[in-house]
Amino acid sequence: MADMEYDLSEITKGSEEAVRAIYVGTKKGISKSTTIIKRDAVRLCPVDTGRLRQSIAREVTDTDNGIVGVVGTNVEYAPYVEYGTGERGAASNPIFGEEEPVSHSAGVRGQVAQPFLRPAFYNNEQKVKDMIMRSIEEELLKMFPMNR
Repeated sequence: MADMEYDLSEITKGSEEAVRAIYVGTKKGISKSTTIIKRDAVRLCPVDTGRLRQSIAREVTDTDNGIVGVVGTNVEYAPYVEYGTGERGAASNPIFGEEEPVSHSAGVRGQVAQPFLRPAFYNNEQKVKDMIMRSIEEELLKMFPMNR
């Protein structure tokens, strides 16, 4: 029987390029998505002094578990605005998706919840998914251009 050799370098090269295109597309899609979510969070954020609204930021980072996009704020009172406080907060805190409700102090009147971060995400959830897929598709099409 004759020995046969196959050069798989082109297939491997294509696979590596495809993986890279998917990575780049995913990162671009997440970056675009965090911009949209941030814009919506800023729009929904209640304003008193403007500090909370101005503090809303976005960040996209690579981690050991993948690409992570975060939209949030470091203002210490943000959770109280988002979830409300006391009994009024408990009565007004909308639950989004499958999240666990936060605990509110009983016997304390508190303030009404004024969510801005969670609605910014949940209102754009499908748009985020579509944007990530579209960005991946665009990167793959750069690699394998189609005749149109």
